[in-house]
Amino acid sequence: MSLLTTAVRIAEETEFDPDTVSPGVAGFIAFAALGIGIIALGFNMVRRLRRNSYRAEVREQIEQELAEQNGTVGSAGTDQQGSSRPVVDPGADPSSEPGGGPRAEPGAEPRG
Repeated sequence: MSLLTTAVRIAEETEFDPDTVSPGVAGFIAFAALGIGIIALGFNMVRRLRRNSYRAEVREQIEQELAEQNGTVGSAGTDQQGSSRPVVDPGADPSSEPGGGPRAEPGAEPRG
């Protein structure tokens, strides 16, 4: 209890100095750096969101084009089970596919 009363007396005896309560130059620099960082993160987020939306639009266009080529407008990019595997033209050259070689038959067992 005596420690508390001593602290109160010391606080009452000191004068109010407005320079001791301001953050000063260091506080201004820290606050400015925080603001610049938040703005930079906002620009980065907008750029990534825009990139993802463009990619989704391109995927939809590609699926529509493949569906039009295969004559299956209703099931763009899906097989009978409903999975979203790419639609491949059965008469196409297998070496032109992304894998570079022939694909296994649908009923064949995978290799080791």
